[in-house]
Amino acid sequence: MTLSELLTEVYGITKRPDLVTTTTSAIKNAIVKMHTKDFYSKDIIETGIAFASSLTLQTLAYKTLFPLWRAVSYIQPLSSTSPFDPVGLQLDQINPQFGIDDYWVFKDNVYYEAGLNLKIRTNPAAQYFNIGYYAFPNIGSTADYFTWITQDFPYSVVFDAAAMIFKSIGFAEQEASMRTLVGEQMKLIDISNIQATGY
Repeated sequence: MTLSELLTEVYGITKRPDLVTTTTSAIKNAIVKMHTKDFYSKDIIETGIAFASSLTLQTLAYKTLFPLWRAVSYIQPLSSTSPFDPVGLQLDQINPQFGIDDYWVFKDNVYYEAGLNLKIRTNPAAQYFNIGYYAFPNIGSTADYFTWITQDFPYSVVFDAAAMIFKSIGFAEQEASMRTLVGEQMKLIDISNIQATGY
């Protein structure tokens, strides 16, 4: 559903078309809530990264490059001679406190988060990487409200937004009723999207 269609559905339930701003905010909140309740493969964005030079320790300011960045899914070093060919295995995530092994040697082929930077340590040195990251939904403009959640499970958003409106106007019974429906929708999302392959 588009934002206009979502608004229409919520107004139909709440009977409060006068609450345009509140309803729009409730829809935004519901979209983010549904996308971030788990790590879904449909939220992964895959991109190539080319650093300035080949180093054993690279620093990626991920929020600067990718404002919707939520979390890493995987990092794969690529060949410097043929940037589309993978080199070795995907990197392992580590806690930066345990970045040194028992022999006081830095662990290789790992990555960790430090502030708003991703530190990538490889051996041998690497310049090119294929990175998959989980992205937040883009709700910055009305054209971006169309996500896989609003397409495949629009009523998870509609019911959650309606529950928020009922809560804001003091209709506790109607809010509770909507929360029950939201729970059912959340279960449907999980059943259909935890695995990329259905079985």
